[in-house]
Parts: sequence; structure tokens; C-alpha cells
Amino acid sequence: MIIGLMGAELFVLTGSSNKITFQTNRALLEAVQQNLISSALIWAKYNTEKGNIKKMGEEIQLDTAGIDARNTRLSVTIESSRNKQAQVVISTSCSRGRESLKHNKKYQIALGYR
Repeated sequence: MIIGLMGAELFVLTGSSNKITFQTNRALLEAVQQNLISSALIWAKYNTEKGNIKKMGEEIQLDTAGIDARNTRLSVTIESSRNKQAQVVISTSCSRGRESLKHNKKYQIALGYR
């Protein structure tokens, strides 16, 4: 009878452990995604202000080698830049374990203000 109770206890603990692991991986991916978006916005603002963008509308892949997530991808497309504003599209994707997150959104950033 004790062995049966121990087996039931282990079953419950395993389920709880799996749930915690899933939530931890999800939180990590959300943090990675927010860091990617922030990095892309800063990169776009800096390079647009400095005039380093030669061709508008071209997708630029940024380096994500140091990120602790599989299949991490970050791209920025600067659609337009005028009147001290730029429109950029930021696309991200990252995965860890069986979880994956994707993001694709257009942002407006103010230029020339420091």
C-alpha cells in the first residue's frame, strides 16, 4: 500500500514539475522576444539617424548568435524615414524546447531626439 501511495505522489510531483518547466521556458522566451524587439528598435533608430540605411524597404537580418534560444531570428525592415519619424517592421522568432514564439509588428520611432 505504501508503494502505491508513493507512486501516486511521484505522479503528482511529475505533473507539477512539467508545468513549472513549461512556464519557465515560456517566460524565458517572452523575455528573449522583448530583448530582440528592444535591440531592433535601438538598432533601427541609430542606423536611420546616422544615414546607414541605403535602401528603404529592404529586410535586414541582425545577428542573434549570443541568444540562448534555438532558431532565433531577428529582422528589421525600415519602410520610410521622414519628418523626424521612421516606420520599421520588426520580425522575431525564437524557440526553446517545444515552445516557440513569433512576432511581426510595425513600429513608428522618433528620430533626432536625445
